[in-house]
Amino acid sequence: MRQTDRRGPGQTSTVDSATQAEAEQLLGRIAAGESGAADQVLAQSASWTGKTHRTPKADQFILTALNLPDMHAREAAISAELALDAVPQNEAGLSMLKEAVGNPSQRVWALWMFGALGNRGVDPVHTAKILASYLSDPDFNVRASAVNGLALLATDETVPMMLDRFRNDPSPVVEERAACGLAQSGMYTREQRLTAAAGMAGWLDDSLLSTQQRAWALQALQDISGQNLGTGSAVWRNGYESPR
Repeated sequence: MRQTDRRGPGQTSTVDSATQAEAEQLLGRIAAGESGAADQVLAQSASWTGKTHRTPKADQFILTALNLPDMHAREAAISAELALDAVPQNEAGLSMLKEAVGNPSQRVWALWMFGALGNRGVDPVHTAKILASYLSDPDFNVRASAVNGLALLATDETVPMMLDRFRNDPSPVVEERAACGLAQSGMYTREQRLTAAAGMAGWLDDSLLSTQQRAWALQALQDISGQNLGTGSAVWRNGYESPR
């Protein structure tokens, strides 16, 4: 049975119930930590585009997968999310998002998807520039979404951007998103996270750092290192400036 559905920013598509069921079944297996399910999603999810849509069940499975420590599972969740929102993983998808980001009602969604698309290899350099252009937007929700997008994109050049938003953004919401993206969430490699940690460690004794920023920085350092070295900057700087 087919039904017409509208999802994403005004994208109309026809949902195939069998494909939808297959997608949700595979996403459930990823969320449950089943080995091999991520490979199947990465291989098949492109074919879901235009035939599937978001549902509460699919959204929950994707959210669970995006928070798993297995980065391969996170990759599969990103690919699935693009498919469920009918964003092709090619230049056509990039053009779709460029149009969507110009609409204020679609901007937050589009910025997240830019990061997802860039993570899947679609023009990551250009995608980073687009996301960076929204880091000074007057709306903190837009800046927060741009930071989330950068965390998904997770290229080397985005690490300084994330550190800057953690250190200098006027909104604690954006600061926290940046700290979380560098520490655990998003798609950064361990080496990239260690690079970010070295920067954060040097700020712990900065009197201009707010109490909340210092707490977030310490939490990020602990998450990245898996250690609790206290609250002083010297021991953290020594740990992250030593050869890794």
